[in-house]
Amino acid sequence: MTRRATGTTTAEGKAISSQNARRHGLSAEPAADLVAAWFNVILDNEGDAYEDPSADDPRREAALRLAIVEARYQRALYMNDAHQLQTLSSQQVLNNLALELRDLLWSVEALPDDEPADPDDLENLKVGAILIKYLEVQVPRERRLYKRYLGEARAQRRKALKAWCAFNLDENLNSRNELELPL
Repeated sequence: MTRRATGTTTAEGKAISSQNARRHGLSAEPAADLVAAWFNVILDNEGDAYEDPSADDPRREAALRLAIVEARYQRALYMNDAHQLQTLSSQQVLNNLALELRDLLWSVEALPDDEPADPDDLENLKVGAILIKYLEVQVPRERRLYKRYLGEARAQRRKALKAWCAFNLDENLNSRNELELPL
């Protein structure tokens, strides 16, 4: 029986891999004001009844968990839909680079036959072609990453929502740790 890889083992590799999630921020804690807003929506607090999120009792704890996962889900949903429009996304960089290279190629092709192309333009075309190959790999990878986080957020949301519903139906009053439902 062969042993499968379990990840990096060196301190340097662990330090690098520990920073993987910082690239996009999807696994970061949601903003406290967003959690507070969802917490109050879940508890149906309006106007003067607005309260700070707390886990004082099991019901508020379940509401807080649901508020946190709902904020994460909304962030993942937004990022999945809008990441292509962000300025520094791989897709936007690829689009902008393709336009610049197209314009540069047209300017080189428009030169008279007896006039040689600028060596810098030719070098830029070569580098641009290499970057496009790299970005064509990065764009689908980025899409898969956002879809994966959306799927994870959706699963956490479904679990927290089931727990919240079960708690409010008095089916799960003693399970404070995970508030899991019996299947």
